[in-house]
Amino acid sequence: MILTALKREDSRRLREEAIELIYRAVEEDDREKAQQAVVAYALSKLVSKHHIVGSPQWPSYKKLLLQAVEEGLPPERIAGIIANIDEELGNFVYSLLDKARLKMAAYAYAAGLSIRRAVELTGADFNELVDYIGKTTIHDEEEYKISLTDRVNGLRRLLG
Repeated sequence: MILTALKREDSRRLREEAIELIYRAVEEDDREKAQQAVVAYALSKLVSKHHIVGSPQWPSYKKLLLQAVEEGLPPERIAGIIANIDEELGNFVYSLLDKARLKMAAYAYAAGLSIRRAVELTGADFNELVDYIGKTTIHDEEEYKISLTDRVNGLRRLLG
């Protein structure tokens, strides 16, 4: 659960929760779950940054995030809080939320969605996702149930 992992600042569990959520979002074609996955992944990155959790502002930000999750605020509202924290305490030009959207969209694509649908579910940038997928080995991780020889023979039978 996101709340428990956030309380413990358990970035690994938050990341696992994000991946579970994105797979369920793909299965159910559920944008809300996809947005929750993006938030969980962004939270995992947030709590893994020592300069953020070590800052004097972190306790108040953490309290705000915990309250938002406990109250069941929409993922977009929680994402807004994360964006503010990232803007104030982050060290990078590329936003934490954009990175989370991109990563979750890549998982959605790996789970079988088209690139376009993965972008629609997560809010990732289309061109950045295409570029990212082109640089990864997502397509290499797919397990093929039919050998290449069987595929060629099947095509030959179909073509006569």
